[in-house]
Amino acid sequence: MLSNLFIYLILSLGIAGTAVADSVSEKDSRIDTLMGAGTHNQYHQFLTELQHAVASGNKKAVAAMIDYPITVSVNSKKIDIKNKSTFIKKYDVVFNKHLTQIILNQKYEELFAKDTGIMVGEHGELWFSGICTTNDCKKFNIRIIAINN
Repeated sequence: MLSNLFIYLILSLGIAGTAVADSVSEKDSRIDTLMGAGTHNQYHQFLTELQHAVASGNKKAVAAMIDYPITVSVNSKKIDIKNKSTFIKKYDVVFNKHLTQIILNQKYEELFAKDTGIMVGEHGELWFSGICTTNDCKKFNIRIIAINN
């Protein structure tokens, strides 16, 4: 009886591990379809770098990840941010505890993706997307394009 329980537990863990792997590959495929073939690694890396910068409170690193100028929404109020230095001054207002937790708890495989960007949070608290640096858009930089806190 105990050995059957052990076997069941091992099989269950294996199935759960496969489900997570499948959902990551599904997210990779969706991002590649929407944002361009082979781009999912860049978007995955962007989320990871954002989470590391936010976790460590690295305001300069987060500021470098934003497409300026940007209008952010904080507590239903619009704030215009024209550049990195203004963002750094307003960082604690924009990246408050609520938004920080949403970003840190976001799992890559649970991101919502559409052709205009990738959403962090259940209610679109943060969006990022590729910003073309060439006319044919073969080269691009991923940047935060919206913050709705």
